[in-house]
Amino acid sequence: MLLHDFRLDMQAEDDIIWKHANDGIYTASSAYKAQFLGLTLSPLDRMVWKAWAPPKIKFFAWLALQDRIWTADRLEKRGWQNCGLCPLCKREQETGTHFFFKCRYTLRLWRLIIEQLGLAHMDTSEWHLDETVNAWWQKRTDNNIPNRDAMASLTMLVSWVIWNERNARVF
Repeated sequence: MLLHDFRLDMQAEDDIIWKHANDGIYTASSAYKAQFLGLTLSPLDRMVWKAWAPPKIKFFAWLALQDRIWTADRLEKRGWQNCGLCPLCKREQETGTHFFFKCRYTLRLWRLIIEQLGLAHMDTSEWHLDETVNAWWQKRTDNNIPNRDAMASLTMLVSWVIWNERNARVF
């Protein structure tokens, strides 16, 4: 037994200290924050969920960032028949990285948008250096990018348009 000779003092006031607040006082806000102690923050919050886009496009972006969209390379891994080539350029194996930022068609579309919107800070010449869709997408929505929220939305919406064009050609 851990307690020996323990006596309650009926005259003393109880002290209740909330350990999740600096001042020791419980608030609903501090209880809510305590639920998330020790969690790892994900960049998907600002890259996807807080962007300005319809929910179905956010869901598509979430799948794309995890390399979960059904490109030819993923279909092949599942044993599904497909030609394997990118339906947009018909030159290279269709992968997420090729599809979003290495395909000639995709790059041409991005350059048109960059020129039309006057986005001088976007330079497609170094996009081929990115190895994953997630790395490429993070650079488009980085904190150093002017109008980061708008860029997150633009990246998502243009990617959605490209995906729909791809599907129109496949199906």
